[in-house]
Amino acid sequence: MRCRFSGRRLLPAVAALSALALAACGVETRSGAGASGVAPTTGSVVRAPREFSGIAWLATERTPAAGAGYGGETQEVFLICHDARDNDAERDLPRLSIVRTPVDTDGIIVRNLDVAFPTVPNDLESIARLPGRNEALLVESNADGDDPDPTIYLARWDDRLHVEIVGSAPWPRTPEPLVNVEATAVATIRGKDYFVYAERAEGSDTTALHMTSLKVGRDGTLHFGTRWASIPFTAPEPPGARPASGLDIDDEGNLYVSSAYDPGDLGPFDSAVYRAATVVPGGALGAELRPVAPPQQLARSSGLKVEGVGLVDGHFPIFISDDDEDYGGLLRQLRVTEPGDRPRAVHGG
Repeated sequence: MRCRFSGRRLLPAVAALSALALAACGVETRSGAGASGVAPTTGSVVRAPREFSGIAWLATERTPAAGAGYGGETQEVFLICHDARDNDAERDLPRLSIVRTPVDTDGIIVRNLDVAFPTVPNDLESIARLPGRNEALLVESNADGDDPDPTIYLARWDDRLHVEIVGSAPWPRTPEPLVNVEATAVATIRGKDYFVYAERAEGSDTTALHMTSLKVGRDGTLHFGTRWASIPFTAPEPPGARPASGLDIDDEGNLYVSSAYDPGDLGPFDSAVYRAATVVPGGALGAELRPVAPPQQLARSSGLKVEGVGLVDGHFPIFISDDDEDYGGLLRQLRVTEPGDRPRAVHGG
């Protein structure tokens, strides 16, 4: 069923790898042992949030104390997509949520959105924000080829973060068969937009980063180019990972790609995030992809399955969203380091 609530503060769950806390997506009470014979649990049971399959930064908000000049905290606000399928079991589940970073021990704040789509989204796996605008592409993955008409939606929001769907288009003709895409992003080069995607490439350590031109109309129309530029990307780690599970591009044209190992709903998961390529002016499209060789590993997330990468307003800090299957989803800020544990600056080139 659809879970509707507004701005609800949720209790934290224990997590060993981050200073940010998990949030609960709901609370249920168990009154007795289940079929497994587990002893009954008294009181409320905190449940993990649903999977976070894609992420895009929306805004930086100031808490009331900070806004009044009394110190306080700021919060980063993200749009999250969920990979619910268009079937009887999942058709009525929410596809989008707004998530805010913590300001206290209550953890992150999750608010499911009830957004009207022109069709029922099937397996939304990524969000590609349009740089400098309150717009983003919500992208269906094609669900291992099971979707006969995969769609890309255009979402738009106002200053109050009211999100609506203002347009949609079928996936453009791609340079390789469309199978299952979890990594998409949009870059703006010299005032022109470019759509970038990569297959998750299950069973291989190598995928291709593909780029074409994109025009977004004020009326919500989407026009993709017919010519593509492509380069390979190989994920050095983790072993057996899907090479591309998330993607974002900063204001300098750096492409950040997550790679994720997923052996099943109970893990153990493993992930890494790389600076994999850059987008620079030039070439037949007006922009071209240049690989970073070897890819620059920014972070490892052992035990987590990273499926979304999101920069704050086009630059660091960088956040990840996770789809840890039966363990639920989470939001984390990455600590980007280099040998010697010193912060690493990432520049174009």
